[in-house]
Amino acid sequence: MSVVNALGNVVKEDGTILAGNRDENKKFKVFEDTTEFVTNSKMNTTITIVGTNVDLKTRENYERLAHMATHGQVRAINPVHTSVDGDTVFVFSTEEIKSPLNSFGKYFETPDWPLFTVDVVGNTAAKAVQESIYDACYKAETIQFEGAYKGIVPSTKDI
Repeated sequence: MSVVNALGNVVKEDGTILAGNRDENKKFKVFEDTTEFVTNSKMNTTITIVGTNVDLKTRENYERLAHMATHGQVRAINPVHTSVDGDTVFVFSTEEIKSPLNSFGKYFETPDWPLFTVDVVGNTAAKAVQESIYDACYKAETIQFEGAYKGIVPSTKDI
């Protein structure tokens, strides 16, 4: 699940802009063309929560999962993790499943690749984060907001 108020544009997999910076005619602008816009409020952020039911066993593995899941933010937002963004990913697990691998998994999770399960879950989480950002944009509604540029936060439905 993601909550999106990104400084950068949300970019779909084909490279088109789904949501983000607009000019006076409501046309999207690439971030590089908005350098004249300056923000002092540091109110931009995308926060994502990733939940899994896989037991990843160590704190380090959950940290690795969170780092890998941020790749979904990187895929969907350009730019992301700027100094005025609070972009982050939180991870939790119910730890119900001790090993999600099928019988072929034993051929991959070896002493040479001991974190195969973490890598599989992490890459799946990155894709889920990317999709959750798109979903947040599609479900957003336009709102009036005094602190926003021209007093409005437009949604993708205004395109």
